[in-house]
Amino acid sequence: MQARNIMEDIVKKYLDEMLALRFDICTCELCRQDVIAYALSRLPAKYVTTDSGAIQTIMQQIRVDQSSLVLKELVAAITVIGKEPRHEEGQDRNQAYKLLMQQIKADRGADFSQYRDKVLKRRIALRMRARNANSYSEYLQVLIHSSEEYEKLFEVLTINVSSFFRDAAVWDKLRTEILPELIARKKQLKGSMRKIRIWSAGCSHGEEPYSLAIMLYELLEKEEVEINVEIVATDIDKVCLAKGKAGRYDQISVKDLNPHYLRRFFIPIKDEFQIVPHVQAFVTFKELNLIHDQGVMGVDMVICRNVFIYFNRSLQEYLIMKFHGTLGQDGFFVMGNSESLLGEARQVFDVVDSSLRIYKKLILAD
Repeated sequence: MQARNIMEDIVKKYLDEMLALRFDICTCELCRQDVIAYALSRLPAKYVTTDSGAIQTIMQQIRVDQSSLVLKELVAAITVIGKEPRHEEGQDRNQAYKLLMQQIKADRGADFSQYRDKVLKRRIALRMRARNANSYSEYLQVLIHSSEEYEKLFEVLTINVSSFFRDAAVWDKLRTEILPELIARKKQLKGSMRKIRIWSAGCSHGEEPYSLAIMLYELLEKEEVEINVEIVATDIDKVCLAKGKAGRYDQISVKDLNPHYLRRFFIPIKDEFQIVPHVQAFVTFKELNLIHDQGVMGVDMVICRNVFIYFNRSLQEYLIMKFHGTLGQDGFFVMGNSESLLGEARQVFDVVDSSLRIYKKLILAD
């Protein structure tokens, strides 16, 4: 019985998955074969001579055991072959991508030049696949002739994935320590100074700012003094802002919400849930481009979570320092769990909780 290297089958299966949304490299049959050959030359062969039924079992086990190695070598193979295919290319994909991004900026004023190209390309690829566009040039024509497609593209390009009280440990810390500290500070002041201002940057559909509003409402109702609240929720996505301003969420959006919060702060309307007016009044929604627009000045807290991963390092550093400038004395800065302070920012924020990415502004000495 002829021996068979089943690593080739595993490589081909992974390659199909990895190339499904790659429009920035050539994926013709010749290039695919070159990628497979390159990867197999760097992977240990696994020969079997057995019936087809057992092959599937063996293949599944090897795929589990060798998956990380196979993926690593495939990424390397795609990079090498993608840069220098063995044939003349009919189009310059990099130039076509640049033209696409320039057109987006010209048409909608959205400059994504400092976003990570890998992230942008993956997200644009989702819309290209949906519209059956096989190249950036083809997708550019789709945008030129369909204004509706721009709205769908912006939905995937901007960060609009959120949920109420996302990452419970962070919200426990806010409820038990950070927000009570802010309240205690404001109680020492008088009149209009008794106001808590928070900037929710990259607010998506509003779950984050409304989570803050709910938490503050419950904390403040126990206080004898009146403290006003203003939560400014900003995003670049107009569709997200409209939904957040409406304050109405479907059952999926609230499925993990604490039943106490759902009963007390939401009004059931058919199959949806409307945030109650007295909590909704805490939040103001505003269109804002984090890169180009002025921030929300004089706030007690900036909460910007899981947004930085889409930006390159220099832009991350710029935005963190921008947030530092918007914060008042001893203001708090809350980042996403997968993000961290960079560069000069390490010198201008004090660590409150490193694991939860919560920091406090330091006042720089003259």
